[in-house]
Amino acid sequence: MKHFSALFKTLACLLLSVWLMPAVLASDAGPSGPEPYKFVVNLGDPSNGGKYLQVQMVFEGAKPEVDHDVAINKPKIQHALILLLSSANPDVLLTLKGKKDLMIEIIDTVNHLLHETEKTGVKDVFFTSFIIQ
Repeated sequence: MKHFSALFKTLACLLLSVWLMPAVLASDAGPSGPEPYKFVVNLGDPSNGGKYLQVQMVFEGAKPEVDHDVAINKPKIQHALILLLSSANPDVLLTLKGKKDLMIEIIDTVNHLLHETEKTGVKDVFFTSFIIQ
């Protein structure tokens, strides 16, 4: 009976450790990063051969609190960026300079909504996807 009890305890510990292992491994992987903002907007006049822009981006804040401020103001930021993106010239966006200029406009727009500057608010934007069709 003593052997059965020891065997049962060992088996229970083994099963418990296997059951908990995926949670430990997942937490060791670290955070996956911020969820990107995703947009699909019309560029130009659709009846005149307009195009679509599909873009994903993430923001880098100058300080940790910026992520919270961006999250709280997400609807305002999305609205402002839809207006900004849809007013862009697709021919300009196809160039490297056009993308870099757009990055500056996005940073300025978001910081204006947050009442911040690049030193206290969003300091950079990274495109994780950028497709014009």
